Amino acid sequence: MMAVRKNRGTTVGVFGVSMVLNGVISLITIPIVTGIAGADHWASMATGQAIGASFAVIVIFGWGLTGPVTVASTPVAGRPAMYLDSLLARFVLLVPVLLVQLAVTVAIVPHQKVVAYVAGVAFTLAGASANWFFVGEGRAGRFLALDTVPRVAGTLLGAALLASTGDLLLFAMAQLTGSVVALVASALVIVRGHGLDYREAARRTRIVATLRDQRHGIVATGVMAAFTPAVLAIVAVAAPAALPAFVLADRLAKFGGMAVSPLLQMFQGWVPAAAGAERVRRTRLAGTATAVIAIASGVGYTLLLPTAADVLAHGQIEYPPATAIAFGVIATLYVGSSFVSTVALMAGRVRLVALAAVVGVPLTLLVLLGTEASGLTDLAAWVVAAGNVAMVGSQLLAVRGSFSRLTPGLTPNNAEPLVSSSEAREARVP
Repeated sequence: MMAVRKNRGTTVGVFGVSMVLNGVISLITIPIVTGIAGADHWASMATGQAIGASFAVIVIFGWGLTGPVTVASTPVAGRPAMYLDSLLARFVLLVPVLLVQLAVTVAIVPHQKVVAYVAGVAFTLAGASANWFFVGEGRAGRFLALDTVPRVAGTLLGAALLASTGDLLLFAMAQLTGSVVALVASALVIVRGHGLDYREAARRTRIVATLRDQRHGIVATGVMAAFTPAVLAIVAVAAPAALPAFVLADRLAKFGGMAVSPLLQMFQGWVPAAAGAERVRRTRLAGTATAVIAIASGVGYTLLLPTAADVLAHGQIEYPPATAIAFGVIATLYVGSSFVSTVALMAGRVRLVALAAVVGVPLTLLVLLGTEASGLTDLAAWVVAAGNVAMVGSQLLAVRGSFSRLTPGLTPNNAEPLVSSSEAREARVP
């Protein structure tokens, strides 16, 4: 028992190292880029990266949600073939996604459009990465060495090139190179030496079937992924002077989500290991722990945001107290919403979560557009915060209602799985 707990702790710790590396490197490059290229050009590049991260959700096409569970339940010998199927299917999605991403980037990014697109493609390639596969395997070391290190190295190389040449495009190209290296290295390690039938895997019918099997959950994740770039697009068009403040606030809020993600990955294994009332108890404990962390993160974020902006952006971005509080609420929900989606997946209520997103996101964007059109720019952050509160609150109610389905009569062998029975059947490797 002690060995198992120690192994879990090590796994969480190594996943945590990956998150810390990504977060710290992203953080320290902000003052470098803003100091050399200026806050406006940095904001344009960061907007392109946000667009790329959103399109990555389309490319990953549900594997980020159901993939770790499917990997864990697939025999070791069948995992490379499953990954190859997913990789080829995602490459098919990648080509049209990059074309649409180019049009969106050119349309909404005010400066440095080429830089923004190249930097965005680096983030889009994360959708084709193997990070979810390594999470499902519990191979935190592979996650760190094959996915995190190449990306971090690309960012550091880009910062060095920017500092020596002043060319922001070189920074973006270095990040893209790191993403490509991570993708290729991960794929080679997973599929090499297993005698896979690449011709069969590349058949159109098989790729279509693979994509069809991954349809569940894409609506919820896709809509929510589009939320941030849509907000940035509205701000960029209606109030471009406020764009750097929104971009920086969003970037800093993501650090809170990155910090808590290793813990949530542990919860994903710990909660479903129980059944019935015990699973409900564990869900509540996990939810309470996440809520405490989210609130503490939000309060700290609110207090430190003005100072962080002054340091990172060299005084070029300011946050009045009311605006800082609004962004603090958003940061709190950014951390907490990760727990909601995890619990919703385990409780089998993905459709209700998707409904909340499909209704809540467009309504929030409409109100935001009206606010900006009316010249009430100072209320924009509060509109986004209120929309997030409504969506996460409705999703929590849906998850709470699903507790009644987890009855004490369930045993560990027949406990409700992380995905529905139909999803489990579809995910099996032939």
